[in-house]
Amino acid sequence: MSSPITDFPRTIRVGIPASLSGQFHPQGTQALQGATAWVEDTNLQGGVHVRDLNASLPLTLIHYDDHSRAAEVRDLVRHLVLEDEVHLLLGPYSSSLTMAAAQAAEELGVVLWNHGGSADNIHQQGFRWTVNILSPASDYLAGIPELVLQTNPAAMHLAIVHSSTGSFSRSVAMGAAEKASELGIEVVFEETFDSPATDFSELLQRVEASEPDLLVGVGRIADDLLLAQQLPFYIEAMVALPATAIEQFREALGPRSEGFVGPSQWEASAKLNIDYGPNMRDITQRFGQPDYPMAQGYAGGLVAQRCIEEAGSLDQAALRQAASALDFTTFYGRFKLDATGRQVGHQVLLVQWQRGRKVIVWPPQLAQALPVG
Repeated sequence: MSSPITDFPRTIRVGIPASLSGQFHPQGTQALQGATAWVEDTNLQGGVHVRDLNASLPLTLIHYDDHSRAAEVRDLVRHLVLEDEVHLLLGPYSSSLTMAAAQAAEELGVVLWNHGGSADNIHQQGFRWTVNILSPASDYLAGIPELVLQTNPAAMHLAIVHSSTGSFSRSVAMGAAEKASELGIEVVFEETFDSPATDFSELLQRVEASEPDLLVGVGRIADDLLLAQQLPFYIEAMVALPATAIEQFREALGPRSEGFVGPSQWEASAKLNIDYGPNMRDITQRFGQPDYPMAQGYAGGLVAQRCIEEAGSLDQAALRQAASALDFTTFYGRFKLDATGRQVGHQVLLVQWQRGRKVIVWPPQLAQALPVG
C-alpha cells in the first residue's frame, strides 16, 4: 500500500502516541519530552531541508495519550496518519505498544520510527515499514556471561527468572542463556513468574539453592525493583536486571543498589565518535542526566531527520529506503539496519552501580571501570 501522505506542506507534521497515563506513563512522558526537545532544537536551527521541495521546513509535533493501551495505540496511529496527515510517525514506549503501532503502520504503508520497543518479535514479523533504532532485547544481556567471567573465571552456573508474559522478558532471558551456553556456563535454574509480582521470597529461596554464579531477572520495572529489594544479601552471585540502569532503581534501593548490573541502550558518559546531530555535551546541557526513554525519543526524531535529508523527500518509501542504506552515529550510538530491519549498528552497554555511581563496565572498549562482585 502506498503512503496516503501526498501534500506539499509548509511544516513537517510529526505524530506520536505517548503513554501519559497508565502503566508506562513515566517512560512515555519521558519519551514525549525527548521528541519535543528534538522538534524545538531542530526548529531553532532552521528546520529540516527537503531537497525535492527546495525548502527547509519547521517541525510541528502532534501527540495524544494512548493510556498505555495497545488498542488505543492502533486507533491513534490511524488518526495521526489519516486525519492529522503526519509525515513522520514516531512510535510509543514499550514493546507491546510498539507492536500495535507497527501493525497499524504496516497496514497504512507509513514508516514507524521505533524508538521505544526492543522485543525481538517486532523485527521478526517482517514488517516493511518499521525502522528499529534500538538494539533488540536478545542483545540486552548477551554480554553478561562474558562480564561475570571477568570477575569469576570459574563461573559455571546461571539462574534465570523472568516474567511469563510478554516477548521482551523472554527475549532478554534467552539472549543471556544462549551466550552463556557458548561460553560453557550452564543454566542450572529457570523459572517464570506472573507479572506484576507481589512476592519473590520463595522463588529466591529456590534460586539460592541452585548456587548460581550469575542471576538474571527480567520483568516489568516494578518486578525488577521488587526482586532487587527482596534479594538476600548472602546470595553470592552477580545479579543482572534490566531496570538497573534507570535512576528509579537507585532511588528505590539506595545503598543496596551497589553491585547490581544491567543493560543500557544509552549512557551520557559513553565516548562515541558522533558524526550527525548534537554531541553528548549538547544533550546533557539540554536534559542534565536523562534516563534512556528521553534520549530514545530524541534519537528517534534525529534518525528520521537524517533519512529525510538523505532521501530529499517526505515520501514514505524513499524514507524507508534511506533508512536501509544509511550507516551513521548520533549521540545515541550507531545506526545501521540489516536486511530484516534488525538494528545491528547500535550496541547495548552494561552498567553497574559502584560507590553510588553508575559506571559502564561492558563492552571493554567503552568500560569506565572493571566489574565488581
